[in-house]
This record gives sequence, C-alpha cells and structure tokens, in this order.
Amino acid sequence: MAAKAATDVRRNRGFPQASRPWDGLKAEMLAAHADDNPWCHERSFTAAYFAGDDLLRCAHEAYDVHRDENGLFAASAYPSLAACERDLIAGVLDLLHAPEGAGGSTTAGGTESILMAMKAARDWARENRPVAGVPEVVVPKTAHAAFDKGAAWLGMKVIRMERSEGWRADVAGMAAAITENTVMIAGSAPPYPYGETDPIEEIAALAVEHDLWMHSDGCIGGMILPFMTMLGEPIPPFDFAVPGVTSMSVDMHKFGYAHKGISLCLLRDKALERYHRTTFDGWPAGTYSTPTITGTRSGGAVASAWAVMTHLGEEGYLRIYEAQRRIRERLVEGIGAIEGLVVLGRPHALHVTLYADGFDIFAVEEGTAARGWRSIRMREPDSILLWLNMKHAASVDDYLSDLAEVADEVRRGGLTAAMRGASNYAT
Repeated sequence: MAAKAATDVRRNRGFPQASRPWDGLKAEMLAAHADDNPWCHERSFTAAYFAGDDLLRCAHEAYDVHRDENGLFAASAYPSLAACERDLIAGVLDLLHAPEGAGGSTTAGGTESILMAMKAARDWARENRPVAGVPEVVVPKTAHAAFDKGAAWLGMKVIRMERSEGWRADVAGMAAAITENTVMIAGSAPPYPYGETDPIEEIAALAVEHDLWMHSDGCIGGMILPFMTMLGEPIPPFDFAVPGVTSMSVDMHKFGYAHKGISLCLLRDKALERYHRTTFDGWPAGTYSTPTITGTRSGGAVASAWAVMTHLGEEGYLRIYEAQRRIRERLVEGIGAIEGLVVLGRPHALHVTLYADGFDIFAVEEGTAARGWRSIRMREPDSILLWLNMKHAASVDDYLSDLAEVADEVRRGGLTAAMRGASNYAT
C-alpha cells in the first residue's frame, strides 16, 4: 500500500510515462515554437546578434564539429579543441592590446566572466591587500547586475553609485566610495543602459592610486569598440592599453557572432588566473581543477567562436561594423529629426537609448508595438532601448516613419500607455 501511494505521488509530478516517437514529438515542438517570437527579425530591436546568414551558418556548423566533446577534457583528450581555445583567447587578447604574458579563460557567458573576475579580485586581495570587513566592489550606476549576483555568491558587497554623470560613470562618486574594504573597482565599455562607454582611464587611475583590482566590462563592446576605433569612431580608451586595467569580460556570443554561450574572462597577467581557479584533490578520482564555474561543457561554443573569428578576421569584422554603424547613424539622425525625441548619450556600440522630452515614452513604445515593432523598456529615466543588427538595414526607415507618427499621436494626447514600468528580465 505504501509503495502504491509513493508511485501515485511520483506520477502526479508529470514525468512522462510512455515512450513517444521523435518524429511526432518534433512536429509538436515545431508547432508550439511557431507561436514564439522570432529570435531575430527586421521589426525587432531586442538583443539579437545577427550579421548575416552566411556567418550564422559558420557559427552553427563549427559548433556541430565539437558539440559532443566535453571541454573539461580538451587538454587531455581533444587537442584540436584545446588549440581552438588557445587561439581564441590569444586573438582577442591581441585585439585588446594585452601585454606579453596576458591570459584568460572561456566561460559560458558574461555573467560567469564577471563572477570569475570578482572571485579573482577577492582572492588576490586576501594575499595582497587583506581587508578587515566584507570585500567591497565599487561600480557605476549602470554596471551589469552580474556584479550584484557575484557579490551574493562570493560574500562580497557592491557599492553602486546613485547617479550617472552625463550618462557615464560618476567617477568622483566612485572615488569617494572607496574605503579600506574596497578590493575592486569596475567600469563598462559600454554599459547596457545608454550605450556610452565609461571613462575607463579615470576609473583605472583610481585603481592604481588605491591598489585595487580594476575590471573593464567589455561584454557588449569588447568585440565592437576595437573595430569602431579602426573605422575612425571617437572611442575612449577602454582595454588593456589603459594602465591599471587588470581584467576584462568579452562576450563572443554577442558581437563576436559565435553560437551561444561563450564569453572570455581576460587577465593582464595570466599568473592571476590562479585566483579564480578552483582545485580540489580530496576525493578518490584525483585532482579536479577548473578555472571557471562550469565543469562539463560542450566544446561546440569554443569551436564556434574560434571559427567565426578566423573566418571573418579583421577585414570581415571591419566590413560588418562599417555596415552596422551606417544603420546606427541613420537611426540616430532620424530620431533627432522627430520633435521631442532624444538619444541619450553617445552610442559607442550598436544599441541606442531613446527618450521623450515632455511626453510618455512608454506610450510611444506601445504605439510602435501595435504596429509590429519590438523594443525594450528602460527606466531612470523612462526610455526605450533599441538593439541594432544587420536585418535593420532594410527596416530602419520604416521604423522611423512609424515612430514619428506614433510620437506625434502621443504628443497630441491621442495615445496613452496601458502599462507602466519596465520589467524585461523576469524568468
């Protein structure tokens, strides 16, 4: 009787009881998937990193070559995968002006890269500048939420600024926030909100002055800004060429155009890697040692990033970013011609924050959504975030036309927002 009751409880949890043929199940999945939003569409300005079908094919096919191999054993079992990883890290370090002796690790995403840099900073400080209290990390108002996630996991404390100065980091406020417990300071190149790169040189100077670990978060811009600089864009210094930058995070699955998920945690000195590595040998299986959080991981993501980087090279990335900055210029110029609409800051990468002066921007967002356009709501101030990709070359003029008409309707009081606030990341 007890066994039957336990079985009944288990069955109520929904685990499938009978086998099902894959063909029918696949058809069911595809039918359900048809109702999802497309991941990339010319009328969507949400974050989709698309630079052409040919590049997408390269990313996917390279992933497939190594998808079943475990990256945890690359060095011992899959030497070609290990070589891809070494070449990938070395290539991006070179792009970001890292000195001789720099190093890095691959991670599953930008959040993990930031967490590894935070762990390294914490453990480095234990040896080099121990603190009496909780280790603190001073970050701008716009720094990624991964810093707060990392602090919760690592027993650290984030000191986040209360404001942004001209849509950039409040360096004076950050300087005032440094205490005897501060071990790390960070800036973004650029941050998710606003899109204007923080004054990394000034933040790094604080790190040098106070002997702090300095992290430049290039998850968004690490693969964009070097090429924008080559194209003549006035990009402020942000990488290892800046004295005092200790580590960087760079997402290859964003604007490196690799298959998800692959990011890099890069270090000015590869010897610093020991501070974020975990090594354990107190069990029967022998020494277990990994530089990041994950153990088992598909080799596909590393292979994809290496293949895209090698396929494009400097020439290919320049071609792609030249085309996409033209899209950005058309968008920014068009927004500037619409009464009451303003672009916040100077977009250095491929996202633009749109603000309405004197009327409701969320009503504008709902009005454009009713015409089939998707964008992201922001706050402080209320605004709309637009992420650009190559598909928008064919649609940006249509968007600007609809945006002008909707803004005019909102300005005249003919359209109000049904929903207030911004909540884009609930899972």
